[in-house]
Amino acid sequence: MKIAIFTPTFLPKCSGAEIFHHNLASQFFKMGYRPSVILPKSLHRRLVSENWKLPYPTIPYPANLWSYLKRSAPLAFWLNRLALDRLQRLHRFDVWHTVVLSPSGVCFADWQSRRGIPGLIRAVGDDVKAVAGAETPRHMLSLIKKQISRAQRVVSLSRDMTAELERLGVPADRIEIIPNAVDHVRFSAPADRAALRRAHGVSPEAFVFLCVARNHPQKDLPTLLRAFQKARLDTPGKRLHLVIVGRGVPDLWADATGLGLAESITLLEIQHAPSFSGLPEYPAQELVDIYRAADAFVLSSLLEGFSTALLEAMASGLPVVATRVPGIVDQVEDGREGLLVSAKNPNDLGDALRKIACDPKLASRLSIQAGRRSMEFHWESVAKKYLALYRKMISEAEVGSR
Repeated sequence: MKIAIFTPTFLPKCSGAEIFHHNLASQFFKMGYRPSVILPKSLHRRLVSENWKLPYPTIPYPANLWSYLKRSAPLAFWLNRLALDRLQRLHRFDVWHTVVLSPSGVCFADWQSRRGIPGLIRAVGDDVKAVAGAETPRHMLSLIKKQISRAQRVVSLSRDMTAELERLGVPADRIEIIPNAVDHVRFSAPADRAALRRAHGVSPEAFVFLCVARNHPQKDLPTLLRAFQKARLDTPGKRLHLVIVGRGVPDLWADATGLGLAESITLLEIQHAPSFSGLPEYPAQELVDIYRAADAFVLSSLLEGFSTALLEAMASGLPVVATRVPGIVDQVEDGREGLLVSAKNPNDLGDALRKIACDPKLASRLSIQAGRRSMEFHWESVAKKYLALYRKMISEAEVGSR
């Protein structure tokens, strides 16, 4: 089976969608399939110039064609149809896996509806949430609603995202829920916790909370800082430490010191880089080690699509403290894998942090359940769900062409 993964964003950018689709293509390759990633020319040039060793081929796409959507949708669709026709003639893909509702999704849906090519559009979370929150310009919202409803299939990450897609006009029978995935083996491997803590200046005796999130309003890290301050004040006899890892988090240092957290907080921004001795591994081993050195995981998000960081924490056997918001409630059951609290509530979040830190039996029970839950999302299982859907779409397209 020849699989085209068509995306407007990819490596060397290393956020959730980019890492997911690299890992998905790598998994397909390991299973004996033939994936190709079609990505913007600028990103393709960087991968080539930096000598990235990827197991699957990458194909450049003239991404500036998408820019015409802002000026003339008919012209944009015509130009993208020409480009997609050319790629299909050259490579004869059996199925297309398109990433993000817009710009790639709307252009693919227009092309697919005219050509009958088997394929899906995978929503990544932020794209649906932006539309649902009316952050999308009106003309683009109208375009997305019209085109996405024409797609053969749209993949959702969660029940909440499915409801939003249905509000956009996507028929329920065209939506498939396939969650994110995690490499359970990497995250559950034993580690020298004491050595890892020393490497980051964290006391071996401290109870360590880990948060993996970029510094973005959606993640609401200021509320997390205030919640951690409360937890420390409420547990004077216990040493607590908070590690936050993500893009832009060092910028939180002034806020942290203003709350008196300078000696009990670590802010890290890990640079993902390819391994030239073999396949790139994501996330970086340094981040995997940090998960293994922590005692619990915390996420203060206002919403999530389907959090990969949360999956990684659960695969590491970490009990979870998180907000009761869309996306997270599909991953964590309150009192089972973790404790869920209201968003934007530092008092409730701080109380939950204190409970986890001060009740070893509770933390141990949640840890065991989190590890078991994470095994439902291992990579081979998720890849097989996509392959089954691809075959179904190919069969539907064959029937439709008769």
